[in-house]
Amino acid sequence: MKKTTFVAIWALSALMAMPVLAQTKPEPYMTQPPFTGTKESRQGGAAYKNIYFQLHNANPLIEIFNLKTKQKIQEIRLTPEKVIHCNNANFGPYKMKGDKFPLLYISSERDQRIDVYRVQENGGVYSVKKIQTIKLPDKDVASQYFTNLILDNKNKTVWITGYTRNFWNKADDGNQLRYIQLRLPKPEDGDVSLSYEDRVSEFYLPFYIATQGAFLHKGKIHQAFGIARGNDNIFRVINPQTGTIEQEYTMYGVDVHEEPEAAIFYKGKPMVITVRGNHYWVKDFKRVK
Repeated sequence: MKKTTFVAIWALSALMAMPVLAQTKPEPYMTQPPFTGTKESRQGGAAYKNIYFQLHNANPLIEIFNLKTKQKIQEIRLTPEKVIHCNNANFGPYKMKGDKFPLLYISSERDQRIDVYRVQENGGVYSVKKIQTIKLPDKDVASQYFTNLILDNKNKTVWITGYTRNFWNKADDGNQLRYIQLRLPKPEDGDVSLSYEDRVSEFYLPFYIATQGAFLHKGKIHQAFGIARGNDNIFRVINPQTGTIEQEYTMYGVDVHEEPEAAIFYKGKPMVITVRGNHYWVKDFKRVK
């Protein structure tokens, strides 16, 4: 009995003395090749089934990838619009007759605007055409700045996320994250301006630096935050009904110090695409909440 007790104590002491190994840095699901069609950085993106659309700052280019084969399919060159930041994009609830893809909604966080594109594919060749512009509520009236969309396709609404003060990188002057839900106009409504007074609901969260890509799945907002080479890069699952953060993952906790840009849902799991074009599964980050 004494011998058994001694062996157990020795084994426990040895185990406690062992160094704690850091969580292994995850391998990306895929990495986008260097792009040549623009000098503008990667920003938001959106996926429909196996097809991923990668957007860029100033909107001069859309790169299209097959997520299943991990191959680049095509580039679509657009006339640059410098004010557009393309911080987030979602495929929406509406589809034009005869099209394979729903309409693509792209945020311009610099000027309170959503541009809506029709995506068409013919013989493996893709094209896009802007069909609608949705102006968001005046930023000073709504006290919401650096706005981006998060579509709720089931309820045909749009959550607008932004900051209550006119800066995204500091918590000064009571700056908070603000989420406002509005009805999503139909494409046949044409260009339209939304009003803050018509909001369906809203909630606030404490300040966090740099909103990035986001999508809504099963009623929950999935959203990335953070900047290039930062130690603040995270991914959250937010319940808009309660205005609470239900899950949170750190990227730097697994030694990923790349600015998160796009967030998509693929193969039943959330994924983050970084400014370097690396596609990471959120499950491979370190969960802290």
